[in-house]
Amino acid sequence: MRGVPSGAVTFHTELGTVLRESLPGGGAGTVEWRTGAAESAFVRVEIRHADGRMAALTNPVVLL
Repeated sequence: MRGVPSGAVTFHTELGTVLRESLPGGGAGTVEWRTGAAESAFVRVEIRHADGRMAALTNPVVLL
């Protein structure tokens, strides 16, 4: 992702927030998290600006 300097990326499942990573000050970065259907029924990702405003939100991805 890019364009969200010092932003935060969070991954969510039915268990709640499972990963939170910060983006660098330049605003471009990559965040990886691995799971499978045995561990998570769905995954959703949020990207927020440093002040908490929403920058992006995915629909839930159902894992089969």
